[in-house]
Amino acid sequence: MNFRQKITVVVVDILVLVELCISIYFANLNADNFTPVFLKVFMGMLIPTLIAAKLVIRRVRSGEPEAQQT
Repeated sequence: MNFRQKITVVVVDILVLVELCISIYFANLNADNFTPVFLKVFMGMLIPTLIAAKLVIRRVRSGEPEAQQT
């Protein structure tokens, strides 16, 4: 992994944590239906984030192969 890919992974990790907090907040507003609301909100944000992350990681990869560590 090159440096830009590592930065992308860190940003995606932070985004997933923010999405988790937002999902818990919205699910807590409707405590009677906590689980369905949480899953709907979290999955609705998580899936596009992971797809976008995969595309960005592919786009920022370097064209040269990385050296093998022995």
